Amino acid sequence: IESILDQTYRDLEILLIDDGSPDSCGGICEEYARTDARIRVFHTENKGLSAARNLGIREAKGEYIGFVDSDDWLEPDMYERLLRRLEETGTMISACGIWREYRNGREEHRNDDGVYFGTDAILAWVYNPACFAWNKLFRKTCWAGVFFPETHTQEDIATLHKVLFQANSFSCIPTPLYHYRAREGSISHTPSMKNLMDTWDAHYGRYSFFLAHPEFNRNHEIMDHLEKLVALTAVGIWRWISRIPPSRRDRDFLHGISGFVRSTYPLFGKKGWSLPLRAGIFFCRYTNDISFAAISVPNFVYVFLKNRTKKPFPS
Repeated sequence: IESILDQTYRDLEILLIDDGSPDSCGGICEEYARTDARIRVFHTENKGLSAARNLGIREAKGEYIGFVDSDDWLEPDMYERLLRRLEETGTMISACGIWREYRNGREEHRNDDGVYFGTDAILAWVYNPACFAWNKLFRKTCWAGVFFPETHTQEDIATLHKVLFQANSFSCIPTPLYHYRAREGSISHTPSMKNLMDTWDAHYGRYSFFLAHPEFNRNHEIMDHLEKLVALTAVGIWRWISRIPPSRRDRDFLHGISGFVRSTYPLFGKKGWSLPLRAGIFFCRYTNDISFAAISVPNFVYVFLKNRTKKPFPS
């Protein structure tokens, strides 16, 4: 909260959403509201991140919208620089680079310095792995009729392409200005059957969205890349499914993915894909423990080695 209050751009409306917090967060929000007239506080029953964001979208009175997750923080000039970028370029969305913060260090992720319109905007967006709501500033008009899915995780991937479709433009500054705290136990770091299903729905839904629009489905570069992202999602689900007890696995869901893989991709994937992805998409054709283990065991080794150097914060 203090990193938002300290922004060099002062003309802010700050909406604090207390999503049924069981601790003292609600009181902390009210205390800040008493000291700064820019703050409005909303107390709701616990409905999750998407519902909290949707409430903020509905209640926002300004011309622009930004999102900050509760355990992250901003550089002091983030919104000033993102707003200047919008005004200078005439784009509808501006984005900055990010810092991933770990217990024992940080990782810098910089964007390309670019301005994109129309099909170029879609291309640049789908090639950018940082599909997050929180390192961006949006003109409010591009959120007309768009809300986050309140029963799903992976809400950014499921939603932001619809906002971009209406915006038809975005711009980037490379400087990391948003600090994302990587946490153990967070939704994005916790495998469960629901999280895996939501991940598939988000990526497949984005692919289907552009497939349904002739102005994009005839663009082979866009559709080929989106198909590759769906393939990566399928392989990722096969990597993590071994961590879900067999009694909790949704076999119909897994059979549905393998059916899509068999009907969409060649036996060993597509030319130009990496060898691990091509091997992974082969095993995704089968829903048995051998295919799950063939992908998950190398992944467990990779995650173990990675976690030795980058330790998330405890929940």
